[in-house]
Amino acid sequence: MMNKIILTITFFIAATTLNAQYEIDRSSAPKPGKAPEINIGSPASFVLENGLKVFVVENHKLPKVSFQLSIDKDPKLETGHVGLSSMMGDMLSAGTTTKTKQQIDEEIDFIGASISTFSSGIYASCLSKHKEKVLEIASDILLNPAFPEQELEKKKKRLMSSLKSVKTDANSISSRVGGVLKYGKNHPYGEVQTSSDIDGITVELCKEYYKTYFRPNISYLVIVGDIDVEESKALVENYFGSWEKAEVPIHKYSNPEKVEGVRVAFVDKPGAVQSLISVMYPIDYKIGAQDNAKVSVMSNIFGGAFSSYLNANLREDKGYTYGARGRISPDKIIGQFNASASVRNEVTDSSISEFLAEMNHIKNEPVSDEDLNRIKNNMNGDFALSLERSQTIARFALNVVRFNLPQDYYQTYLSRLQSVSKEDVQAAAKKYIDPDNCIILVVGNKEVAESLKKFDSDGEIEFYDINGDIEKEEKTPLPEGLTAQQVINDYLLAITGKENLDDVKKVYKKLKGIKSVMNGAISQGGQEFSMTFTTYQKAPNSFKMEINAMGMVVQKEVFNGSTGGSMNMQTGKQDLSAEEIAKKKITSALDKELRYKELGYQLELMAIEKVNDVPTYKVAITNPFNSVSYAYFDVDSKLKVSEMKIETSSSGESATVIQYFSDYQSSKYLKYPNKVVVENNGQEIELNVSSVEYNPKFSSDEFSW
Repeated sequence: MMNKIILTITFFIAATTLNAQYEIDRSSAPKPGKAPEINIGSPASFVLENGLKVFVVENHKLPKVSFQLSIDKDPKLETGHVGLSSMMGDMLSAGTTTKTKQQIDEEIDFIGASISTFSSGIYASCLSKHKEKVLEIASDILLNPAFPEQELEKKKKRLMSSLKSVKTDANSISSRVGGVLKYGKNHPYGEVQTSSDIDGITVELCKEYYKTYFRPNISYLVIVGDIDVEESKALVENYFGSWEKAEVPIHKYSNPEKVEGVRVAFVDKPGAVQSLISVMYPIDYKIGAQDNAKVSVMSNIFGGAFSSYLNANLREDKGYTYGARGRISPDKIIGQFNASASVRNEVTDSSISEFLAEMNHIKNEPVSDEDLNRIKNNMNGDFALSLERSQTIARFALNVVRFNLPQDYYQTYLSRLQSVSKEDVQAAAKKYIDPDNCIILVVGNKEVAESLKKFDSDGEIEFYDINGDIEKEEKTPLPEGLTAQQVINDYLLAITGKENLDDVKKVYKKLKGIKSVMNGAISQGGQEFSMTFTTYQKAPNSFKMEINAMGMVVQKEVFNGSTGGSMNMQTGKQDLSAEEIAKKKITSALDKELRYKELGYQLELMAIEKVNDVPTYKVAITNPFNSVSYAYFDVDSKLKVSEMKIETSSSGESATVIQYFSDYQSSKYLKYPNKVVVENNGQEIELNVSSVEYNPKFSSDEFSW
């Protein structure tokens, strides 16, 4: 019903010739030289009486200034209303006791500034001549938030819409389930947000969270740009001096248990043409750890850099993926190892073998001088470039205080980096890389799951839903003797209300055409757009579909039995090719489900599978052009509850489109689903039928092209 629209930039770098009397050996990476002395200036700093710690980095090159307020609070379990802290942060800028959200937005826009609020603070930037006005607005947002009910309901509605798209996005699924597997649901890093959590977020909870955690005595204000220290002191005292301090709760959590053996976990994503593989486990590795430089070099050689072991193997050598990455990440509470890649279904097991092989490679074999030197050179360069930004100086100073780092932690970074040896890299790998005790999470098509049992220490795969809950695999055998054709026949009897196929044929003989109108809305960029889908079908095989949005036709498809085409606002008008016309003559037949065999379709009854907890018969339907779709029929009602197919765009990219049918209504001719939910390319749209007409009077040019 909805086609995926696919929207490359190339560049060329010229090389210069070298002096003929001096040649550089380019067969290997240059050896790192002696680490240069780094003189990182310290920002000016001061503390208000209420405990707010302020850092100022002066930079008068441009007339700009930024303010970053950070609340250094511990993560907190949000059971029953997961996402509360994020919602509270978003609601800070939704209006104050003196101004509405619209008034705040207008004031910010008028001076060309920007202000953003988060669960952990506020960021503002502006031209230096507007700094006092921006601080006035930011102070009002911080000290007088109103948390208006109507704004909360709007944000909850948008959040609900975003949550619906999670089940179609492999990365979102992997992140949610991966958190549960690594940390458990009783850890703030393992909590999963559901619709009931969103429902549970209230204005009162937002206010309580704000009053508890937004306190100056655990906060830092970083000021960078065209401003001096004395002016900063005066402004900060004026706009934040009245912010009241209070005792803030401290939250401590036990470290997750070490993974014992290899656990293979799987989340089924029906129709997926790729598997998202993630190898992961938590590790006790804090920010500023003593072996940080050694671990960082090892991590980049293994999977952090484009030239890493992982990417060179899975992308460059095997061609399994467009990119594979892996790294060890430190954290204030608990660090983690994570390596991942999206690969084709047919190479899922082979890819996992290569992940584990590269983990053993970095752990058991010394790295080459070339790899070591290249990565250290890259890291040197990245660090040097970062020092060109004033924000880096401020961030370094803030990190030293927040994470209790040595005062010379960043000044000595390059010397510590340069001293890392091959032996150090292998020692770090032996300490943190553990292919024998890890979690392998795969999000993809269930059909590949059986081939992954060999990796699990117990030989059993754990199946999870998108919320990280165990799914018990209940295999119900198909009734003996039941065929796919019988399932289709039962469906036809159910939608016509007849008791035999002869009467079904009579219904379709009387049915000359159908017109249906469905309404829905799609969310994009935080905004909701209403859409109307109108479909026209006329016997034997004429078809038209129009999508209207914002008062205009944005997409249209037409086939009149002999010719046709498509149109959308981005690609324009395209005629059907001779091959496409031949296909449409078959696939657009109004009564094709009644004549599958006659039209050359092949049917196969696959299994009994649950769709939204409803047991269904899964039928593979292969058209005469070898395109396969899957239809799911309720075991009890016999009605179709879902349909899945893989659509290929003109650029050759594939996308799985799933439709869910519910709330069937009776009519003179056929039962029809009053509600259709379409999942396509990470988007979900719910369509509700506003009208269905049988045997309407079509105009003579209704299907013209």
